[in-house]
Order: sequence, then structure tokens, then C-alpha cells
Amino acid sequence: MTIDTLRGAAVAIGLLAMIGAADPPRPVFGAGALRRDGVIIPFAAFDGKKWVATWPTPTRQDLTVPINLRSVPKHWWGPTKALETWQLSTAAGARAATVVQPDWVNVHCVRQIGLRTDYRMATPPPPPTEQPYPKDGLAVSPPQAVERIAVLEPAGFEARSLQRVLLDAFNRAEREVEDRFGHPIGRRAREGVDPMIEAVYALGTAPRVYYVESLRSYRRLGQRADECTGVAFGTGWFVRDGETVRPLEMAVDLLPCNRYGASYMLPLGALRIGDRLFWLAQFSGWDHERFAVIEIKSKGPKPVESVVAVVAVVNVWGGGC
Repeated sequence: MTIDTLRGAAVAIGLLAMIGAADPPRPVFGAGALRRDGVIIPFAAFDGKKWVATWPTPTRQDLTVPINLRSVPKHWWGPTKALETWQLSTAAGARAATVVQPDWVNVHCVRQIGLRTDYRMATPPPPPTEQPYPKDGLAVSPPQAVERIAVLEPAGFEARSLQRVLLDAFNRAEREVEDRFGHPIGRRAREGVDPMIEAVYALGTAPRVYYVESLRSYRRLGQRADECTGVAFGTGWFVRDGETVRPLEMAVDLLPCNRYGASYMLPLGALRIGDRLFWLAQFSGWDHERFAVIEIKSKGPKPVESVVAVVAVVNVWGGGC
């Protein structure tokens, strides 16, 4: 072997070492929703490269509940080992909880297997008949750095600063619905009315990402103020950097006045894995709930140009009727 060959090999080894040092191993962990009664519903796991969903979904059939953690089938855990201790991230802060035993719970019209823990609140939990059952936060195991997603005041200054961009995005999305299915109210009568913002969730600074729930309620000419023809319910993602706000994605559904069919977000927490950002959330309505891991995808050198899309990398049915 020549000196030049040895030098080339040394350089290659050095480059490989640098690449390896710049790309540390990604974590492997499970994630679940913490119910107020102390039961964790695992709904996703990260295998070091991607998110997967391996925990069994709810069923109307009779359940065979494992007697203890050792009895839980290995494929239910996916890439992790059996997870006995969980980190809980709630509005009150972070704490640990230990699994007492696997158990089942009612979720709307079906049954779900979960992990009953020693988590307790100072006040008694609501009855099992309350649906969708309240969740207190995000559970992860082994522990990870969980960021809290801010809940903004819908009438506050920051939420109202989104109104102009929201109006344009709402109108465009509602026109798509009209083109496909028709609409009981003409464009001229509806598009000058600002949608009422009902909920805003936010994370980050520059850029700052928002999820917004909003609606417009419609009456026909001659109807009383307490009467209703229907509602347009809008959900959308937006990004801000400095004074610039732009929409990422917006959807509008035409619903009956009781809003049957609407799905509302409950943000559980956010995780940064390497240079990737994920929101973990529950979406629920009158008769259904589901859990999602949503990636805020980035691209480009400038922060405001970098956030380009939102993608649901896990979307798991959590129960329904």
C-alpha cells in the first residue's frame, strides 16, 4: 500500500467520523395520551427514524386484557421495550408515573386497552360516561424534552392579528366547498364577514406556527337572530415571522347548526427530533376521537421561508360511534 493510499484512507476515515459525530443517534420512545383517570393510551412510537403506530386500536368486540406488562405482546410496543415508567407533561408541569397494570376503558361506543398508572389528581376524575373523556397531557417513555403548545385567548391581540390572513384563507377554502357541493349563502353575502376565532394554538417565535379553529354562522333573509341555516367551520395552519403571516393549510366544512361532524384539536405537546418538529394532538367531536402526530415540515435558508407544509405522519383512530 502506498503513502498516498494510506493518506486517502485516513482522510476517508476522518470524514466518516465527522459525519457520524454530526448525526447523533435518534431517540427511540413511545408516546401516549394521558387520561384524567390516570390511564395512558399509547398511540405512537418513534423508532429512531420514523413514527409508527403499533398499539391496538379500540374495538366493539370483547377484549383480552394482558394481566401485567410482561404479558403485553411485544408487537404492541413496536420499537420499544415494555414501558413501565412514563414522563407526564401536563399544565401543572412534568412528573413521572408508573404503570400499575394494563386495563380497558370505554371510548364512546367502543373499548380501548390502555395502561393504568399511579397518576392521581387532587379532585376525583369525571365519570367514565363523559365523552370525549378529558385528557390531561402527553405521556412519553423514555423521557424526552416536550415543549408546551400555547393556548391563546381568541379575543386577544395576537389572535386578532391573524384575522386578515384568516379571512382570505377561509374564503378560498369555502369557495372550494361551494364549487363541489353548493352553498346556501351567496359569496357576496358571506365573504366580507370575518370568521369568529374560537381557538388558537401556537408554538415557536421566529417562525411561530399557529393552528386556528374558526367559524361563520349563517341565517337566511327573514330568519330570527336565534335561527340558523348552517355554519362554516374552518381549521387552518399559519406561520408568522416578524410582521409576515401566511397560511400553510386551510379547510372548511359546511355543518348543521349543532356542528355535528366538527373535530376540535386538543394539543398534547410538541417534540423536536434533530431538526424536525412534531405536534402531538387529539382531535375529537361529539362521537369520535383520534390521535395524530403532525410534522411541521421545513425547507429553505430563511425562517419564514423554511416552514412549507404540515403533514400527519400518524393518524390513529381513538374510538367513536
